[in-house]
Amino acid sequence: MLAAAAEADAEAGFPAVSLSHSYPDDARHLVVRLLPDGRPGHEGSSPVAAYLRVEPDPGGGPATMRYVVRPEFRSRGISTLLVEKIGLDLGASDGWAGTGVSALRVWARGDHPAAQRMARRFECLGVRAARREWQLLAPLRDSGFPEASGVVPRPAELAAAAALWGREKPPDHCEILAAGPDVSGAIWYDPKADERTEYGTAGRIVAVLGRDELRAGLVAAAMTALREGGLRVAAIAVDAEDYALARTCRLLGFRHDRTDIEYTVGPAPAEVA
Repeated sequence: MLAAAAEADAEAGFPAVSLSHSYPDDARHLVVRLLPDGRPGHEGSSPVAAYLRVEPDPGGGPATMRYVVRPEFRSRGISTLLVEKIGLDLGASDGWAGTGVSALRVWARGDHPAAQRMARRFECLGVRAARREWQLLAPLRDSGFPEASGVVPRPAELAAAAALWGREKPPDHCEILAAGPDVSGAIWYDPKADERTEYGTAGRIVAVLGRDELRAGLVAAAMTALREGGLRVAAIAVDAEDYALARTCRLLGFRHDRTDIEYTVGPAPAEVA
């Protein structure tokens, strides 16, 4: 089921949910099956309809929920029925549905209308949009390509780049370029992202950190590296609130591909009298 969903979602650029990718040891799994089909010739049939995984946050924040529905069963209300069945009670002593977590977050890739309907349907139970990301694409043409001006990128020293990252651990599968000898800016990009787009296979710019005046040069340098590596498309996710980076990307030839929305589930807002 997961393989079929990954194949169906690859063209849209949605990340695959997989059991082969690493996840925390304390993650909880839920396999959703349809009730047995009693029609003649279908006796005993109880196919897997969806898969859900809850990954607790090591820092105590909202747990990450990953969820996928079998492609041929989508738009049948399975997700709504699932939430109605298990509920969204996050205040129980053993957490939501016995997982031990008291808050959840999940990304709706492409902000599908079904996700919007789910959010409206269960808003009273604490479901709300937390942040938006714009997925942008830029064809890497041989002519009219932006130059990396105002910065001289170089292969980064891992320790200095990691200090800029400031999170648990920088992605170790990415290439890194840094700005200046003091590593005052850095960019991580993945030439092997293998993402399908309407322009061809894309490499992904994973993160760009540093002052606004450095980021344009870093993004342009990563685009150059991807093009020289044989790719014809660059992809990047930009927080909708990061207006400076969004403007920089548009000036470098990026165009909007889709909008992703992260929904959080927490205690229902208190009613105002």
